[in-house]
Amino acid sequence: MTTTSGPGVLAKFIAHRGASGNAPENTLAAMKLAAEHGARCVEIDVSISRDGVPFVHHDDNLDRCTTGTGLLCEQDAAQLDQLDASKLMPEFSPEPLPRLSALIGLLDSLNLGLNLEIKPRSGLEAPTVDAICDVLDQLWPERLPLVFSSFNQKSLQLAQTRSPSIARALLIGGLPKDWQAQMIQFDCCNLHAHEARLDEQTVDTIKATDVGLYAYTVNDPERATTLLNWGVDGVFTDHPQQMLKYQLA
Repeated sequence: MTTTSGPGVLAKFIAHRGASGNAPENTLAAMKLAAEHGARCVEIDVSISRDGVPFVHHDDNLDRCTTGTGLLCEQDAAQLDQLDASKLMPEFSPEPLPRLSALIGLLDSLNLGLNLEIKPRSGLEAPTVDAICDVLDQLWPERLPLVFSSFNQKSLQLAQTRSPSIARALLIGGLPKDWQAQMIQFDCCNLHAHEARLDEQTVDTIKATDVGLYAYTVNDPERATTLLNWGVDGVFTDHPQQMLKYQLA
């Protein structure tokens, strides 16, 4: 697996929740479309069901993206398996709410690397990290890039202990004054920052410390080019096809 020695290398363009600009976010369809569009890495969000099964979904609640209602963590996996996750793009229906295990199998077949954002419901950090790591230990193909990220510092700390060989990224909005101390505390090799909070001087400051720097979420090809020219290692985008076409033109 990826180690924490040096930056956690992903790709120049990472499909944010899959090709989520053109397919339902965080679904198998979005991962397939990302691969079709030329992406080599994807980003997903993972939390757990009431019975401890990791599912790929961004929100605590099911209402925005699926036919379900209420908190994901308050429903068993068997219930979640019955949901349609194409609510925002019904032309893709039926599209299952994917278990992490199913998504990993798909990424393996598509040869896609992964940035996995740990998104626990508050108070469920430990079981969420354990469940995710159990699945990865069993199923993740070692040949592919893998990085953990999280806004939740407790999750990063738990991941550091549970699966120290998986690279970790500190996920931030703007650059906090103590960012280097946080990187050291959680033994992070990457910094994933909001693109609007980055300027050339900030990028220079970060890259001088030899960490991986990735920017989210960038859907303007010209902005992506500027960030990459400044030295950002890669950008998360909802539209990998548009980015790749622009770069290759």
